[in-house]
This record gives sequence, structure tokens and C-alpha cells, in this order.
Amino acid sequence: MARFEDPGMTKRDRLIPWYFVGFFVFVAIIDGIFVYMATSTHTGVVTDHAYDKGLAYNRTVAAAEAQKQLGWKGEIVLTGDRMLAYSLRDAEGSALTGAIAKVEFMRPTQDGMDFALDLAESTDGVYSAAVDFPVEGLWDVRVFATRGDEEFQTHKRVVVNKP
Repeated sequence: MARFEDPGMTKRDRLIPWYFVGFFVFVAIIDGIFVYMATSTHTGVVTDHAYDKGLAYNRTVAAAEAQKQLGWKGEIVLTGDRMLAYSLRDAEGSALTGAIAKVEFMRPTQDGMDFALDLAESTDGVYSAAVDFPVEGLWDVRVFATRGDEEFQTHKRVVVNKP
């Protein structure tokens, strides 16, 4: 059988269909790399149970309004020797004693380093604890105080340096 050859077609011209095939193979390889990177790196989930927390938003707003009505003031102080002191005062500025205080430390730049401590009342209205941070750097400190049925929370972002 005779093969049809165009006298004006060069050997390079016969490779043109393979250029298209090569392009799509290249795109498929790049897409495969992107899929691998997307499934093997950080999931992007920052909040566990985000849907449930979203449904509870009205309760969160009501709790914030109740906290505002209390008029309490909380102050978080982290000293250079890594002692955390939390001062809790009522609307008139009097010390609030007998509360149960807990503190949560969250690292906003790195997952898996969060930890919590219970604070002990050291003097009237001042709750404290020694803190051993795993690493230096930026930390979010959130203190929860409960006295009877009343709840209060305070938040502060701190930078922890070498002692």
C-alpha cells in the first residue's frame, strides 16, 4: 500500500499532533501534583465543629450581653518570670473573690500547642498560676471565670520572650 506524503510536509510537521498530546499530558501531571499537595498538606480547618458553633451563635451573643450586664472587669498580666495574674473586679471596682478561674493558651500561628491551666486565688480577686510555655512567641490567652451562675471571660494576646 502506498503511503501518502505531502511533498511540502517536513518531518517536524508530522510531530504537530504529538505536541497537543504532550501538552495535555503535561497539564495532567501538573494537576496530579496539585491534587497531591491539596490532600497531603494542612486541611485549613481552624475550628472544630464549626457548624455546631455556628448554630449556637445566638447563645454566644446572649452570653456576651449577659457578661456586659455584669459590669465585671478582668485584667490579664503576664510577668517576665512567667507568672500569670488575673485580677477580677465587679462594676464598682471591688475584688471578686470565690470565683473558679481557668485559663486557655492558644498559639495562633501553630496548631497543636494549645494548653490550659486552673488559676488559684492568691489574694482577694487575684487569681494566678505559673506558666510553662512550650515555645516563645505569640500566644492568645483567654481566662474564664465562674462565680455561681455568673460567667465572665477575658482575652489578651501576648508575646512571650525568653525568660
